[in-house]
Amino acid sequence: MSCLFDKGKLPKIICADRFYMVDEAIKSLESVGEVIWADCKSEDELIKKVRGTSAKAIISEYFKITDRVMEASPVLKGIVVYGVGYDHVDVYAASERGIYVANTRGSNAESVAEHVFAIMLILSRKLLRADAFVRKGGWVSREEAGLPHELISQDLYEKILGIVGLGAIGSRVARIAHGFNMRVLANDPYVSVEAAKERGAELVGLEKLLKESDFVTLHVALTEETRGMISTRELNLMKPTAYLINASRGLVIDEEALIRALRENKIAGAGLDVFTKEPIDLENPLLKFDNVVITPHCAGNSEEALRATSLMVSEEVVRILRDQVPKNLVNRSQLLKRGHLS
Repeated sequence: MSCLFDKGKLPKIICADRFYMVDEAIKSLESVGEVIWADCKSEDELIKKVRGTSAKAIISEYFKITDRVMEASPVLKGIVVYGVGYDHVDVYAASERGIYVANTRGSNAESVAEHVFAIMLILSRKLLRADAFVRKGGWVSREEAGLPHELISQDLYEKILGIVGLGAIGSRVARIAHGFNMRVLANDPYVSVEAAKERGAELVGLEKLLKESDFVTLHVALTEETRGMISTRELNLMKPTAYLINASRGLVIDEEALIRALRENKIAGAGLDVFTKEPIDLENPLLKFDNVVITPHCAGNSEEALRATSLMVSEEVVRILRDQVPKNLVNRSQLLKRGHLS
């Protein structure tokens, strides 16, 4: 029987991989289409699923959405990224086809910013070493002189924080830094001096930022411009007492160069939530350093952030299926250039 909610008549929404969605977000999606969890292991499987359903929207967190995937459905209108980074989507191909690409910019910014400061505190307070010291039975005296020199920590107070990328997340990191009375330097070619000042940061060149900062934290999208932007030359510019933190994308850092810098004590340590290969290989030398904090790409995974992200995903899909332009459109200029937007 045909009716408004006949699944056969509803546009199809393909979820390319598994991600957290609150019930409210699922219900919102189901009000405009049929939600299909693809559960695919390969591009070819996803292509078959998209072709077989004539999908109008695709949601993806990490699954690569290539030109071949888009070609599989002539009615595909939009791709919504579950999260901020969209380097797994062929934006050029989508723009050529007039397909919207949207992300959930800002939905997990607070979560990532807090995670970055948690890592900074773990590193500066030498918490991993202190924890291991106690667990191994090293704490045998209450006298401060009985503690090893390697447990002497640093305050964040009045240190210099360098933020590479002053977008939604970087701006929140800057705001938290002011609570520690830190001086904030920022590098971002897309932000004006005035805008940086409004966010409590001094806009400087990357070289100056690296040379002067006690902590450097990366918050940039992965593009051809940012791929490998922190390599041997950049690491050599940093203070030997400085720490590098990355909660953006693994490929922004030349991982081999970072490993060499850590081995040669060119920097004091690192905090990493993202890696060249994910999940990280258990033989990766980064796992052997006690001055490196490793987390499993979970900076944006607070309950609050996951809820906000899932709701924003559903809102963007609903807009697309209602023939509206998504608010977090990342290929606006490309679509305008090709005449797909007025």
